Amino acid sequence: MFIGDREVQLMMGDISGFWNDYRMYYLMPTFYYALQSAITATIFVRNEQELAWLVPFVSVKQLQSNSARTAKYDTNSHEKRTKITIVINNLIVLASTGLVGALYVMTAWENMDVSSFRLFLPWIGIQTLWVFYMSGINMFTMTYFNLICLILSNRFKQVCKDIEALAESDPGPLGSKNNALSTLYYEHNEICELVDESNNFWQSFIFFNYMCHIPCNCYALYNLFFAEFDDLLAIVTWTVFLHTLLFLGFISLSAADVSAEAHSPYTALHTLSLLQLPIDLEVNMSTFLHRVRGPTIGYSCLDLGPTIGYSCLDLFVITNASISNTIAAVASYFLIVADFSRSTAAANAAEKKMEAAKAALNASLANSGTAQ
Repeated sequence: MFIGDREVQLMMGDISGFWNDYRMYYLMPTFYYALQSAITATIFVRNEQELAWLVPFVSVKQLQSNSARTAKYDTNSHEKRTKITIVINNLIVLASTGLVGALYVMTAWENMDVSSFRLFLPWIGIQTLWVFYMSGINMFTMTYFNLICLILSNRFKQVCKDIEALAESDPGPLGSKNNALSTLYYEHNEICELVDESNNFWQSFIFFNYMCHIPCNCYALYNLFFAEFDDLLAIVTWTVFLHTLLFLGFISLSAADVSAEAHSPYTALHTLSLLQLPIDLEVNMSTFLHRVRGPTIGYSCLDLGPTIGYSCLDLFVITNASISNTIAAVASYFLIVADFSRSTAAANAAEKKMEAAKAALNASLANSGTAQ
């Protein structure tokens, strides 16, 4: 990426050397996407086989197979939504691969002779295949994670609705709500265990996506403010900025929905806890209340505490509040860098203007001396 010799670039299959000063505006986002794709693929290859229930179409039904209230879940709508999303993902992947492949072919055709172009075609094929691989991993892992979050948040939402309906119903005879409360307690606990198991797999995915997509988004936004490039790279930069923004938004909001729904039944539970309950159910209700108002339930960003024995290494659980704090922190640092760059650019422009004035003055003095 940092090699300046064009012959060496072409030997390594890098055709961006023909774009001269614009090449870094393309290569840096490509580097972030390549790094994220490689890390994501490694995570899936190493860990996915241990979590068979994460397979999207299987999980829609398998996650609900142990529940006595299966009829309340609309699995058909989930499957239809997933199929539609997969079709859209295919279109996006094919469009991005086709456009980048066409850009490579046009660049090679305009800057090479026929024999060199034919020899370079295998490199173009490899580059295009790599773009297909990167875009496919980005789009389908986002859909994959969103589907899992959708299923879990819907299950939490259904439990919350049942708890609220139970709290708002007539008190009835003593002990008439005990069985329903026990069922809801164990079901909420079962979903929390699924979230914990799912988090063991997805926490690394979330962390490395943040580490790759946030810098990529900031780099694209910085270039849109301060860089000068042609129309084609402007389209590429806008595309990168919008895609990383949407990707981070989908990942973060999907995870935050799970946490919000998991903690939503607290008010209704507090109302039900005031009922006269058997001692064992009263203990369960106390545990239930502590769970929904205690440590945050949801997806974390690289929770290494249980792995290496240090709980302080849990960066944060993704909630609406943590998303807002992260956006505020990133925006603050970006504005600091942008302000520094603007002041530096102004100082450089003033220095160049002064040097140009001195050069013009020296030239005029030299001309006047020659005339005398």
